[in-house]
Amino acid sequence: MSHIGWLQFRRSAGAVLATAGLAAGLAACGGSSSSSSSQAAATPASTPPPAAKADSAKSSGGTAAPGTKLTVGASATVRYTPLSHGTPSNLKVTVQSLQKGTLDDFKGLDLDASQKAATPVYVKVKVTNLGPGTIDVDATSAAIEGLDSTGNTAQSVTFIGTFPRCPDHQSTAQMRAGSSYNNCLTFLVPGGIDKVAYTGTDAYINSPVTWGVG
Repeated sequence: MSHIGWLQFRRSAGAVLATAGLAAGLAACGGSSSSSSSQAAATPASTPPPAAKADSAKSSGGTAAPGTKLTVGASATVRYTPLSHGTPSNLKVTVQSLQKGTLDDFKGLDLDASQKAATPVYVKVKVTNLGPGTIDVDATSAAIEGLDSTGNTAQSVTFIGTFPRCPDHQSTAQMRAGSSYNNCLTFLVPGGIDKVAYTGTDAYINSPVTWGVG
């Protein structure tokens, strides 16, 4: 997976995240990817409905069936198979919000032509490990991808240092059943993403559980 200068695509489950150099202009910001004077607020794509419901039924095992469609704000119980060990878990995944940003959020960074053509989208999620196995933040976050208007999935990007607009929690510490984490994932895709997809098992890769706006 290729690098995007100072950031890179989140790698698949269990992979070590390589590092890339920050733009020289960031040195005074302590590694932050935006300056306090120029950071722009993201514009919400829309407000999720108060009572989001699935469009298709759960599988007989109580987890969301492949292809289940939800609205942003809804939760789904999904199966997760870690690469590092053989004990799978069920996860409760809630896509809390999907917000479009602007390139002003990245002011102070030397973006190339491809990066300037991308539309930033920030996705806030909450993940709870329902067990019985253990999970970690990096691997399970990698299973939460963006879905663009053509139906292609895209991985989120990770940052060197901090990115206050969308703090990305990274950890490989093992989390037992009952543990939860909140995360913010940044997607840089030309045209942006329209939906969020969960692809954490073979069954979901070609037919993911998805969350859309409205």
